[in-house]
Order: sequence, then C-alpha cells, then structure tokens
Amino acid sequence: MKKVLLLLLFAVSLLVSCEDGPTVYDVEYKVTGSASTVNVTYENASGGVSQESDVSVPWSYTFEGEPDGFVYISAQNQGSSGTVTATIYKNGKSFKTSTSSGAYVIATASSSL
Repeated sequence: MKKVLLLLLFAVSLLVSCEDGPTVYDVEYKVTGSASTVNVTYENASGGVSQESDVSVPWSYTFEGEPDGFVYISAQNQGSSGTVTATIYKNGKSFKTSTSSGAYVIATASSSL
C-alpha cells in the first residue's frame, strides 16, 4: 500500500512540475556581420512569415513565443562580399545560430522553442 501511495504522489508531482514550465519565451532574432544590407525572412509573433528587403546590419526583431512554437530567421547578403550571421535568442541566451560568408549568401536558423 505504501508503494502505491508513493507512486501516486510521484505521478502527481510530475504533473504539477510540468504545469510550472514557462508560458512564454522572450525571443529575439538578430542579424549581424560585415554585410551592409540583407533581405530578411522570419516567422513573426503571429505565426506568419514576414519579409524585409535591404535592411541595414545589425538588425533585430523581438516577440514573445509560446513553448513548442516554431522560430525561423533567414538573412541574405545583398552585397558582393561580407559575412551574415542569423541568431535566435531564447530568454536572452543564444539558442540557434548560422553564419555564411560571400556574395549573396544566406544564413538560416530555425527550431521549436
């Protein structure tokens, strides 16, 4: 009987601890590098896709993302040389990153939160 009670208490504690997880994450997309301008495509706060053309580097976008939500950033160099780094930050920490070098290269980072 004690084992059953302990097992039941353990199962309840697991359920309670799962509910205590984050309800949202602070997400930031950043584009950095030596490229002057880039075209950016990203998953926005509403879950749709946004595109911005010829934006200056560095560039960033912040929003609140839900657990298991999809995050995506792609940046394409618009010059004949340079580097482009696309980084996704989750709660202020680098989460996913990609770097490319050269003319018109693309750096892409994506994941589930």
